Amino acid sequence: MWRWMMDEATSIAARWGTVAAVAVLVAAAVVHAGPAFAGVAGTDGPGGTVTVGASDGGSSPGSPAGGAGGGSGGGSTGGSPWVCISTSLLLNDVGGFAPGGPTPGGWYSVTCIDNATGAATTRTEWIPDLSAVATAPAVDPRQVALQAENSLHLPVPSLYFNPSGPSVVNLPTWLWIDPSVWRQYSVTASVGTVSATAVATPESVTWEMGDGRVVLCVGPGHPFEVGLPASGQGTACTFTYRTSSIGQPSPDGNPDDAAYRVRATITWDVSWTAQGAPGQGILPTLTTSAEASLRVVQVESVNSGSFGPSDLRIPTEGIPT
Repeated sequence: MWRWMMDEATSIAARWGTVAAVAVLVAAAVVHAGPAFAGVAGTDGPGGTVTVGASDGGSSPGSPAGGAGGGSGGGSTGGSPWVCISTSLLLNDVGGFAPGGPTPGGWYSVTCIDNATGAATTRTEWIPDLSAVATAPAVDPRQVALQAENSLHLPVPSLYFNPSGPSVVNLPTWLWIDPSVWRQYSVTASVGTVSATAVATPESVTWEMGDGRVVLCVGPGHPFEVGLPASGQGTACTFTYRTSSIGQPSPDGNPDDAAYRVRATITWDVSWTAQGAPGQGILPTLTTSAEASLRVVQVESVNSGSFGPSDLRIPTEGIPT
């Protein structure tokens, strides 16, 4: 054992100087007396050694390809006779030597033995803490969730009004969209062993009424039932025009068909959860929109006397005869 440590010290001294060699010797003695360093993948409990396999791709006795840093716990791989034992050099880690690779990790004395020939080689290497690396997901689950969100196919709203054609100034107009779209939609995306599901939930409908005003409705609105009396039904989603649509753009170029251009936008809240990696949360809000034309006319009331009968006159402009 001491012959091995002297060989190792000589090798390190040639590369780093006498101080390093002494550190190696002390660390080796400490490790073999009672190893206390842990963290490399493949250890069982707080021990300071791991067994890794070395690839046989182009290796030669005395220089097994891949070294200790390229293998995994549990013996040789690929049919190679080389088996490497890595012993932690704790004093190297705490003695001011810079890391020799990805952190966390530590300096190790790596002895590789050819079980077929008995040939052996020893060298000092930096080995990353593979157990810490293994706990990190290979991919960011939120990025996978964003991919799922980008794959969502959300419906655009179909706009409905009552009165529908034409609507009337100073008369509340019912607003609603197709209620069948008011449900959750989800997509799951996977990258490797990590998958994430994005769920879109409708939150509200914003109605831009074409005259500069906006109505915000929580929910799709309530359809007007033509067969029921108006007094027996109601809705929280209405809008009252103050002016007719005369002078607005005409969908067909006929000025008598001038109409407000109404736009309805559904706002979707999106959440996500992951499988294969920890994570959940909120994703950017999505929207879907559609437009429709709505004609609005002015209704005039004409009285025949103080207490006489009265009627409503709807002007003929823009109304088919």
